[in-house]
Amino acid sequence: MQLAYETLLKLNNLSKTEMNIFLQCVRYQDAQGKIIGAYYKYFMKLLGFKSKQTFYNVLRSLREKKLLTYTKNVKGDYDIKIENQTYSQQEKPDYIDLNKKIFQSTEFMKMKAHEKYMLLDLMRSTALNRGIRVINVHEFYNKYCKALHVSKRVIQTYLHTLRKYFSIQIKCGKYYIKFLGGKLFEKPKKSIKGKRTIYVVDNTAADQQREYVGSVLLRREQLAKKREQDASDLGKLIHQYSTIIKERGEDTISIISAVLHRYAEESIIFDVKHFHKMLRKALELENSL
Repeated sequence: MQLAYETLLKLNNLSKTEMNIFLQCVRYQDAQGKIIGAYYKYFMKLLGFKSKQTFYNVLRSLREKKLLTYTKNVKGDYDIKIENQTYSQQEKPDYIDLNKKIFQSTEFMKMKAHEKYMLLDLMRSTALNRGIRVINVHEFYNKYCKALHVSKRVIQTYLHTLRKYFSIQIKCGKYYIKFLGGKLFEKPKKSIKGKRTIYVVDNTAADQQREYVGSVLLRREQLAKKREQDASDLGKLIHQYSTIIKERGEDTISIISAVLHRYAEESIIFDVKHFHKMLRKALELENSL
């Protein structure tokens, strides 16, 4: 769920919807930059656009801009590979952490694409400078006018929006831009139902990615969840057995999907305990529990 700074620099000419969809793809990418099951209905509900054609048009545009590639899996469902891996290959990774409440909020989705770009860029630059960015006013406008291909006046309108997230002051011909933080920039939480109580924990990037993969595979097999956390538990099983499957020279998602397909031939409701037994049997591990 990290957006590489080198990738951010390529997002300067995106529309609002293109930016929203691309960042959601980053949210669910795995270590290889892959996202399975990008489904048009999910993005329509999340981002509030009305036509499925919008989703298809955005994918095509992002591919043309060399930000991702994709293949169609089932109707309306795409497997995507995004170009956002450079940060993991650097000695000192340079990226923006997207696992914050704001990036999943309606408030952020409604911001203009260029405002999003500046927000992300200023988050990174203030973080690198202990929470405050000092930059010559002329240099500041030259940087963003050139990057976004807009006038100084337009940049000033973007700054008006960004003052909610940054303290922006001018002293001696320099901008002093301080990151304000706040609840919107905390990590998202999720509620877990225990036997006697409900408790709240951090919803980590890994947890979100695993739950997403679990929900995609259940949807593809049209399996109803027996419990609220079934998609999350399926994602954890996929992670748990991925090393074993890879060591055998096989693809994890393909193996899990095949077992899940056999499960769906027997039942329309997913039960993670039953599936776990089927998976271990398929992997010839049923006697080692």
